[in-house]
Amino acid sequence: MKNQIKLMFKGGLIGIANIIPGVSGGTMAVVLGIYEPLIEAIGEIVTHRERRKEYLKFLVQVGAGAVLAILIFSWIMDYLLTHYPDYTYLFFIGLIAGSIPSIYRSHPDMRLTLVSGFSFLLGVCIIIGFSLYSATHSSVNVPETVFQFSTGAVLLLLVSGGSMIVPGISGSFMLVLLGQYEVVIRAVKHLELIPLAILGIGILVGVWSFARMIEMLLKTYPRETFYFILGLVVASLYAIFPGYPAGWMDWGISLVVVALGAWMSLRLSD
Repeated sequence: MKNQIKLMFKGGLIGIANIIPGVSGGTMAVVLGIYEPLIEAIGEIVTHRERRKEYLKFLVQVGAGAVLAILIFSWIMDYLLTHYPDYTYLFFIGLIAGSIPSIYRSHPDMRLTLVSGFSFLLGVCIIIGFSLYSATHSSVNVPETVFQFSTGAVLLLLVSGGSMIVPGISGSFMLVLLGQYEVVIRAVKHLELIPLAILGIGILVGVWSFARMIEMLLKTYPRETFYFILGLVVASLYAIFPGYPAGWMDWGISLVVVALGAWMSLRLSD
């Protein structure tokens, strides 16, 4: 029971991360030490009949925690982001920073080679590139975009859904980048069932496809993949950094908030 509650709590943090602009649910799964089993469960639940019940139980616990957290804490996070945005992001920076040692220890052979170093830098460059692009396209207008059923639109929603499990990449930003943010906003606003249903299918199929690909990379090139993930996670610190505190009191509170996040990360990654 204790492990089930802890797993649901971790799922809740992943859910909360998904509703915070710029914070990646995939990164939070890495931070909490459940990224590998999550990828394995998503990727193998369809093909691995012997462990299907085990995978389903795991995904239900994580998913239930995520959904409950989104329903319960969305208004709290909205309040914190409205009134204390810097401290909120600093807390998540502490969570992410505290997970870096455990990520490095995830694989027994983490020798730094030319290829693994390139993988790390590639992950860093991807997140910084997304962050810089986001900074220059921060204002999002929501025009009356009408969803048009086509192969291209469906594929874009599939990619948008699948990107939600990639560490360091915000799912909402991917919707903006792929031109689907307005479509989804309008669909939610007007309860348009067809694009919402396609988005739901896109999330399921996209997440499963990305999970299979990441799982294959973890099995075939584990060291390089972990260095790539490490690059994504390290660069995400830059992506969500709110800026330096203004005065001594702010510095003190900020350090306490970061330390609290790092402590919680170390406790939850066990």
